[in-house]
This record gives sequence, C-alpha cells and structure tokens, in this order.
Amino acid sequence: MTPKEVVKKSYEAFAAGDMPTLASLCAEDMAVKMGGEMPISGDYTGFEAWATGQLAKMQALWPNFKLEFVNMFEDDGNVFTILKMTADGLEALSCHHAVIKNEKYAEFYIFDDTQKMASAMNVV
Repeated sequence: MTPKEVVKKSYEAFAAGDMPTLASLCAEDMAVKMGGEMPISGDYTGFEAWATGQLAKMQALWPNFKLEFVNMFEDDGNVFTILKMTADGLEALSCHHAVIKNEKYAEFYIFDDTQKMASAMNVV
C-alpha cells in the first residue's frame, strides 16, 4: 500500500469502529502526539496506549463524533490530511500528519481545533 492508502484505510477503520484493522496499520512503537489541555491530549507510545488514552474516550466526550475527508497530501511518506470534524455541538477543521514507514504509522501528529473541541466537550 502507498502511504496515502494506509492513511485512508486507517480512517475507514476508525469510522467503522474496526480497532483490529486500525491496530494492524500501526507500528508497535508508534508515537502519537496531540496538543492542548483536554483529557485526551498528550503523547502516546504504541497503539494500545493511544486506543485506551484517546480513542476509547472520543464518543463519550463528543457524542456522534465523525471525521470527513476534505483533502490529503503525501510527500515521501509524510501524509497530511485535512478533515472536517463534527459531533454534537462541534464543527471544525482539523489537520493530521502521519509518518508512514513500511506501510505502518510510525508517527501521528494531531492538530485539532482544541478550543472548539473544549467548548463542545461533554464533561462526564
């Protein structure tokens, strides 16, 4: 798969709730970084840490959370994806940067509009 195909497949798996497929696209020691000061912000190493620290909390914090492709660019294994992010009370653009090596995510940087996300967050 090309780097863009890996990233497209990962978003399809996320949308379908297919965590085994998403995990299979991630290197064992992948690094995930998300700025901000929300409950899911921070640095994660490995899929399991990312899945439990961030992905498992998304629907509780933002009911009906969804991502929609706007555009995608790739250069030498660096894939930049612009997305429309929606949930109850949330509509914002987001940019994600994936570093794909050997057909797997090696690094993933999340540049979300954390101000809008915080405003729409369902405090549990």
